Amino acid sequence: MGHPGWGVAALLAALIGAWLAAPLRSDRSLTHWDAQQRHVRDGAVVVYWRPGSIGCLRLRSALRSVSDQILWVNVWADDEAAAFVRDVNGGSEVVPTAILRNGDAVTQPSPDAVRADLRVQPEAV
Repeated sequence: MGHPGWGVAALLAALIGAWLAAPLRSDRSLTHWDAQQRHVRDGAVVVYWRPGSIGCLRLRSALRSVSDQILWVNVWADDEAAAFVRDVNGGSEVVPTAILRNGDAVTQPSPDAVRADLRVQPEAV
């Protein structure tokens, strides 16, 4: 069996990693309606997430370099956001769920798909 302190160290490392990757740490989590308005107005990518989700943590960590270009909405802090995610996912509250610039909803998107969408230039009007 390993050293007893290793479990504590691993837990501490996981908690620090989660804190560093959490969208709320930088107070960037928006309400569903604020994010939708900015999505329509600016063509922003919206990602619906929740604390404690490994998939959300992985996506956030992988998108660290472009995180400031994404609107993060915590479904546990906003009932309307949770209802929207359930509507998009056939009744299941699956996160992360992203709304891409063209309006497509993508359940559990890959970091590459989100990065590629961020590189798409909006059409000239």
